[in-house]
Amino acid sequence: MLIRRALALGAVVLGVGSGMLLAPGVAFADYEHCDALGNCYWVVEKPGTGGGGNDGGGDGNGGGGAGRGCSDEGQTVPCVVDGLGVWDGSCYVMRIPPPPGGRTDGYWSIRTCVYGGVASQATTWSPDPPAGILPSYQELAQRAIAEMNLDGPNIGIAPQPNGAGLVGLPIWLWNRASPSTWGSITRTAAVPGRSVTATARAQKIVWSMGDGNSLTCTKPGTPFQPSYGNRRSPDCGYDGYRHPSSTQAGGRYTVTATTSWLITWSGGGGNTGSQSIDLSSTTTIDIDELQVITS
Repeated sequence: MLIRRALALGAVVLGVGSGMLLAPGVAFADYEHCDALGNCYWVVEKPGTGGGGNDGGGDGNGGGGAGRGCSDEGQTVPCVVDGLGVWDGSCYVMRIPPPPGGRTDGYWSIRTCVYGGVASQATTWSPDPPAGILPSYQELAQRAIAEMNLDGPNIGIAPQPNGAGLVGLPIWLWNRASPSTWGSITRTAAVPGRSVTATARAQKIVWSMGDGNSLTCTKPGTPFQPSYGNRRSPDCGYDGYRHPSSTQAGGRYTVTATTSWLITWSGGGGNTGSQSIDLSSTTTIDIDELQVITS
């Protein structure tokens, strides 16, 4: 059990292994504040109010507590101690950056526990945020993005992969648009007390045709219909190959389509952000030479 008097105001010395730990000043909570790194602290606006008698001060050092307060087996304890972090019900926990060579997913923290006036500290990793510490807005944004299941283009191409085109004839290109292949798509990730909403929209598709040439389309493209004949696509097409695909390994051109997504997100307190993601798909196409028969 953490003994409150061991963390009273002043320079109280606690033993940690063979070293010594100075307990910093304590505070009692009016409301919770979380910084950009995801550390959450209880903020005191009116120290010494809300308990301890008519003067609210108790011992004159804010010992009466304010706001929610925290407790350990019936005893009032500071909700936050500078340099030790937030009370999680049994110990103080403070989030820290990953150590050199440490894994970068999940959460690293230092837990400080005091038993009978003796403190011990341990550095731990966990996949979920420790109690009292919320995930950052950026981390929630990544959760929302993961729930979108964004994908590369669902490629449509003419001539079709099971057919063959001819040198010099136009190629039609299109993306079979859906929320996961073109957008827009919106998802929200939330934990108690915090949420982030993210929206993804495709910005363009870059088509690499396999012969060293590429083109960029800002629309999904128009699906080809046989009635279009040898006309060019009105919004996303390639003018044609100059050489047959027999010149390529495997006898086919490999076509790669890469969608560039723009994702914007927003959360509480004016926290916003954006990022770009590129996702690709591939197909192949057979291009034959035009045979001219002369007599």
